[in-house]
Amino acid sequence: MKKSKIVDIPFKMEKYYGKGKILHPAIEEIESLIEKIPNGKVATIDAIGKRLAKDFGADVTCPMRIGNAIKKIAERHSTKKIDLRLPFWRVIRSNEHVIKYKDFEFWASLIEDEGIPLRFTRSGAIKVDCDATQRFVF
Repeated sequence: MKKSKIVDIPFKMEKYYGKGKILHPAIEEIESLIEKIPNGKVATIDAIGKRLAKDFGADVTCPMRIGNAIKKIAERHSTKKIDLRLPFWRVIRSNEHVIKYKDFEFWASLIEDEGIPLRFTRSGAIKVDCDATQRFVF
């Protein structure tokens, strides 16, 4: 198990986040937050990142690491017996698009089954059509 670590924000990322500390979270930390997302709600990568940064005392959490962790979690659930206890499909991008990972159309259908409407964009991406009451805040 890798541990979460806090490092200086790299120079090339300072234009996005400024100077300070960035958290590289362990997958287990991300999973522990995902477990808290209730049925009928979705959370963004950004919301997870803000909560983790606050918990660890960092200025920001690396969103790419969160997205990659979610893809790994999805891969694990696509290759093993499906376990619906960790609702990773409820995590979406900040622009409300479903994260593209293996079998993401199936996982997106679970969001729809929970009462949150979906729609397809012109580019073929799946967008969650949720209102503020369906957004989960940590």
